[in-house]
Amino acid sequence: MKFIPRQLHEAADNSRGGKEGWRSRFKGILSAVLVLGAVYIALGFLADWSVHFVSEETEAAWFSWTDEVLLQAAQPPSAAVQGIFDKLILDSGLRPYPYRLVMMPERIPNAFALPGGTIMVTSGLLDLVETEIGRAMVLGHELGHLQYRHGLKGLGRSLLLAGALSMAGFDSSSLLRQTPLLAEMRHSRVQEAESDTFGLNLVYAKYGTTEGALEFFEDISLLEGGNPAGLTHGMQSWLQTHPLTEVRLAHLRSQASALEN
Repeated sequence: MKFIPRQLHEAADNSRGGKEGWRSRFKGILSAVLVLGAVYIALGFLADWSVHFVSEETEAAWFSWTDEVLLQAAQPPSAAVQGIFDKLILDSGLRPYPYRLVMMPERIPNAFALPGGTIMVTSGLLDLVETEIGRAMVLGHELGHLQYRHGLKGLGRSLLLAGALSMAGFDSSSLLRQTPLLAEMRHSRVQEAESDTFGLNLVYAKYGTTEGALEFFEDISLLEGGNPAGLTHGMQSWLQTHPLTEVRLAHLRSQASALEN
């Protein structure tokens, strides 16, 4: 009997590219994105959960290196600003950090909280916000970041992500090199809202009013709407990494009204 080889149909030719090939690639990419997203979310939950096992004393010891690295150019604030800070940290509900306030000689209005209890404000912010209660709100906001341990959680996420990338074969050295700079974290909108609320409540508890507390946000709103083209590069960067000022103002005004009434 003569053997006649069976011819392959076109559908059996797996070497041909076509729509099915692109569909498979798309599914593969989508699956990878979903897996990475799930891993990132899981790492976030793990970082937030692990923070509960770190005492404030331990956290302060971990970040004592900031004295030599980040605070070299820092200066002590004026007696008036220090007095506001001392008044706020007497609140019994605050975490037991070794709180400290320092000033950076920087024109850009800004303030941030370092894990471990140090709050830094720029001279530009103190020039912009002139009233006691307005400055108290800014400091109260930063105390809120410490109260919720936003900076420590952010650093934990970054370290866990770097470790996961290394295990997966990716080079995470650049991320690890930037870890010291992550002490000044870009907080999420949820975290900023939490700190806004905390700061406003703290101001009301200490001053018995919220009148004038939103001075900083009102000034920034004028800068945004009045002359956006004239904003400095640093100020534009600040606005890009924070929630919309008008949204924050509307939320804070609503909360202030509820406190006053």
